[in-house]
Amino acid sequence: MTESAQAHRKDEHLSLGVKLWRQQENNPIGATFADVRWLPATFPEMAVAEADVHTTLFNHTFDWPFYIEAMTGGSNLTGRINGQLASVAQKTGLAMAVGSQSIALKEPEVAQTFKIARDMHPDGFLIANLGADHPIAHVRDAIDMIDANAIELHVNVAQELVMAEGDRAFYWLDNLATVIAKSPVPVIVKEVGFGMSQQAFDTLKQLQPAAINVGGANGTNFAMIERRRNRQADNFNIDQFGLSTVESLLSAQLAQNTLPVIATGGIASANDVMTSLMLGATMTSSAGYMLNTLMTHGEAGLIDEIISWQRALPRLMTLLGARHLSELPSKPRLYASNLQNFINQSKNATP
Repeated sequence: MTESAQAHRKDEHLSLGVKLWRQQENNPIGATFADVRWLPATFPEMAVAEADVHTTLFNHTFDWPFYIEAMTGGSNLTGRINGQLASVAQKTGLAMAVGSQSIALKEPEVAQTFKIARDMHPDGFLIANLGADHPIAHVRDAIDMIDANAIELHVNVAQELVMAEGDRAFYWLDNLATVIAKSPVPVIVKEVGFGMSQQAFDTLKQLQPAAINVGGANGTNFAMIERRRNRQADNFNIDQFGLSTVESLLSAQLAQNTLPVIATGGIASANDVMTSLMLGATMTSSAGYMLNTLMTHGEAGLIDEIISWQRALPRLMTLLGARHLSELPSKPRLYASNLQNFINQSKNATP
């Protein structure tokens, strides 16, 4: 299959994303998971076997509180990777999101690079993916393409502004309201790696999506990826822009958000999953770390890594004296001075 410029862009995103993860070139933005310290439950009064790691979202019970986040699709290479990720998800009992399907709406011949996720994970919970500007007809097509159980509508102002061929106008709210009202499956509004402020949560409170994915910084940095893709010199550098996942989760609390929250952005261990759940997330997901593991160690290596997370979670819950995930937000913790400073300034911030 002859591939288009947009398909080539998908391959560039994948290659540069893996390279950045391997080289660890991302300088941390804001507070990280290490800035949240857990206090030990010296007398947990429970057994590891009593720890319940199930979580409920969209009226669906998930066996594990993390899933494989949206990454790719749209080219021969990325289609193969979607198939591998779906195979891993099927074997480990995880949900999975596919990358943006907009290319398949323009180029129907690449739809199979997304459909393969359903082929490989026929009974799994799959999440479709489109940009926030797509009309409800496109949303229905994307859902039908993979028989999706939910859909992510991503918001990505920062990425588009760095991208040489990116959008320069962003009017999304009216369309999001329409899609949320008419979508046949739950709608997740998702950032792509720059986090969300209190103002964003206040806005989303009016829209009432089924869930909010904070898409915090310190995972895959699309500002860096797009700047490296640019063929011409550009002084527009926002490599250090955004709120981290930890800061975004705390922003949700400060905004008194009551909608379910999914934590994405730099999650690279079972400990990061636990910290996210302690900070109010209902579910978590990982993209770049999972992709790098797959590309470095193959399907077997990624399966081993996921199983290690699954084995760790009940033990970590016991360490904190939590029989159910819902107990984690009430468990005591300490914040590093920079994170406490973020909280204090955020409380006094005015829009």
